[in-house]
Amino acid sequence: MRQLVSRARKHLTSERHASVPAAEQRELLTTFLAAARSGDMAELERLFTPDVTSLSDGNGRKGVARTPVVGAARVAKFLQAISTWFWDEVDVRWAITNGQTSAVLLQNGVVYGLLTVGATTEGIDQVLWLVNPEKNKAVSTAG
Repeated sequence: MRQLVSRARKHLTSERHASVPAAEQRELLTTFLAAARSGDMAELERLFTPDVTSLSDGNGRKGVARTPVVGAARVAKFLQAISTWFWDEVDVRWAITNGQTSAVLLQNGVVYGLLTVGATTEGIDQVLWLVNPEKNKAVSTAG
């Protein structure tokens, strides 16, 4: 586990490639969501950079990864595993957070979390989940 955290920190602090324009980031997020919902590992791996990192802030919430998941195959397997239950009754609305498109995840009309991806010209290099109930209180679905 320490190796995964160490690799994630190294990835996050290493020099990143140029980010993609906002429209391309949204397109990648949209394609990512479709593949994640269906558990399409091949499509997920195609979208990811080799060292993609999935990070979750769940504040101990049940069913939320507590450590970073690193690497295209590992992140795809993780997403395939949760695709059988996570996306049940989840609706998606769009929002702009920190200057990029995010998906507001709603379960039964209530905000469950935010999801976004960081992307470079090489593909998705970060999957960022904010599913911390305390922080999600500030998320609005208006607009």
